[in-house]
Amino acid sequence: MNGGRTRPRLALARTTLVRARRTAQHPPQGSAERSAAFGWCQTQALTITEIAGRLRLPVQSVKVLVADLITEELLMTVATRQEDPKDPDVLERVLAGLQTL
Repeated sequence: MNGGRTRPRLALARTTLVRARRTAQHPPQGSAERSAAFGWCQTQALTITEIAGRLRLPVQSVKVLVADLITEELLMTVATRQEDPKDPDVLERVLAGLQTL
């Protein structure tokens, strides 16, 4: 899947969101994991951790896989909006999330 590599070509966080490029029409060559990750990212943006969970693979391995797909211009990262942690709306959403645990 990763050719024995353990380090990605790009710096990616566990929370990095990725999606398929609109110009990427063909599935990637190689492993079933590459094709699956690409397919999922065609319909929605996913984090590295979400992809790892779906593939049942270590996050580090998925970082290598995703970095390769980005380098091949099949996936792209998605910018996330930075929120002010002191914003009352953010605090309410965090509290609501904690209460559901």
